[in-house]
Amino acid sequence: MLNKNKKIRIAIVSKLWEETSPKSRGGTGSSIGLLVDELVARGHQVTLFATANSRTKAQKMISVRGSHYQGDYSETHEYENIANAFRRADSFDIIHCAVEQKSVFFGDLVDTPSLHSIRYGEFFDHELKLLKNYRNLNYVTNSIALKKKLPFLNWQGVVHNGLNLDDFTRQEKAGDYLLYLDRLSPQKGIDLAIQAAIKTKKKLIIAGRISTTDAEFLEKKVYPFIDNKLIEYQGEVLGEKKKKLIAGAYCLLHPNSIFEACSNTILESLASNIPVIAFDRGSNSELIRNAETGFIVNNLSEMINSIKKIHKIDRSACSLSLQKTFSIGIMTDSYEDIYYSLINKNK
Repeated sequence: MLNKNKKIRIAIVSKLWEETSPKSRGGTGSSIGLLVDELVARGHQVTLFATANSRTKAQKMISVRGSHYQGDYSETHEYENIANAFRRADSFDIIHCAVEQKSVFFGDLVDTPSLHSIRYGEFFDHELKLLKNYRNLNYVTNSIALKKKLPFLNWQGVVHNGLNLDDFTRQEKAGDYLLYLDRLSPQKGIDLAIQAAIKTKKKLIIAGRISTTDAEFLEKKVYPFIDNKLIEYQGEVLGEKKKKLIAGAYCLLHPNSIFEACSNTILESLASNIPVIAFDRGSNSELIRNAETGFIVNNLSEMINSIKKIHKIDRSACSLSLQKTFSIGIMTDSYEDIYYSLINKNK
């Protein structure tokens, strides 16, 4: 029986859509980056399969491309990245894949136990069929909501995203602007955030990527309202600039209409003592304590009313609410428990 005093050899396969780093722009990239660094700090031997521009403390990194996808896509690279880990299976005690359903093809081809992270809530029918065909593999997810959405999988646990809570800026007084921090698309509700700002006459700062596929929507619902007075667009904001922008906000608006697995944007805002108003989608109600660290709403009218009540929130409660569930230490503890359990079952 392997116990936690025994250090293990871990392969971690990460997505190619973003660089893997504690400071990554992507939710998976940052969560896996933090996990890798903490596992190494605990003495484990970690090999990371990710883009070459990833920055972690992994003792070894194997890459199939220099940087993450930026307007391009290669299915060949996706599967080559996964295959690189499994063809070296004998070198590892466990293989942890954070690439959604893509890794399941490889799971039963090797003796080394594998763990497959499901961190996204929207799947096509053929992807759901694939997951059902491989339901007996070992799965982990980052929210209770996603576990409930896919009850047929062989779940080994729920591990919420973790943050380094000491890495965020917190201000004593509330800022004076609403903040929208996401892609500018109809699914993400940017048009609703704009309407909420207009109705409450409160300044809105928008920060996020723009996609050419949303051009018609943006021309009708977004661009006409950007005046750099009431509605201001700052483009995509990253790193320290992003943290400063969050810390200076009055509250974060998160009117996403699609299923949320575990939003790092919400967690980063709460870690900065910024309350969040979010639609009741997926795991949002797991992250936000309604009327304590923000508000869970169902429509534009409720979002507007919640903006008017946000001053009642004790801002210090926002970051305190994360300490027992969403820290990097708790996230790593949980993954370690699953790793050891699967390794021991496999002996």
